[in-house]
Amino acid sequence: MSLNEVPNVPVQSFLEVRDLRRDFGGVWAVDGASFEAQSGCITALIGPNGAGKSTVVDLIGGALRPTSGQVLMDGRDITALKPHERARLGLVRTYQMSSEFGRLTVLENLLVGVPDQRGERFRTLVIGKRYWREQEEAVLVKAFGLMDRFAMSEKRDEYAGNLSGGQKRLLEIMRSLMAEPKLLLLDEPMAGINPTLARVIEGYLSDLAKEGLTMLLIEHELDVVDRLCESVVFMAQGKVIATGKMEELLKNTGVLNAYLAG
Repeated sequence: MSLNEVPNVPVQSFLEVRDLRRDFGGVWAVDGASFEAQSGCITALIGPNGAGKSTVVDLIGGALRPTSGQVLMDGRDITALKPHERARLGLVRTYQMSSEFGRLTVLENLLVGVPDQRGERFRTLVIGKRYWREQEEAVLVKAFGLMDRFAMSEKRDEYAGNLSGGQKRLLEIMRSLMAEPKLLLLDEPMAGINPTLARVIEGYLSDLAKEGLTMLLIEHELDVVDRLCESVVFMAQGKVIATGKMEELLKNTGVLNAYLAG
């Protein structure tokens, strides 16, 4: 092989969902779901309302415990871990409804998104500023860098509660990035946003994937999924019906029937 040739290295699965099940009073919201999300790619989770998509994301994020099945991240079984334990491993999620701190500024919202800050511990306060000042400066540099990248610098001192819906969504994504995620779960990040800003957010997510961030995305807009996602998981009635590229799923009779029925 010449020096200019790049070896064909297979993409590795970063997230594995194995036979995941969750019932609520005997009703199976998730019924044996299995799929994978490849490292450095955006995987979409789609399906009609009531398909079990949000429940699956809750199970992956740790908000719910599965009745049975496994969730593996980067080869590690995280099924029994609590949400904050998963977050320490790099699993971060956003929600369909934005969850900004309305009475904090944009900058303050970003700063609270950083885990394990030395200046927040009593012991390190006793030791003195020299122990935590360097980390504090690095966090500020990162926050200013994200505001610049996402064109939010002018909103730095604006209360988050005063932002538009699209700006709040950007803020939530930025705050997630402050935690340096390895896996980002996004629940309908384009919901309720004007089409122009939605395309901007779409571009940001595409860039993040190119930089190596693995993402699992719930999205109802199929044209967004087609443009943004390399792999799509289709769910209906708590089950994974099909996986593949969007163009392939649109030719799948089972997928089309499930959408029509939903």
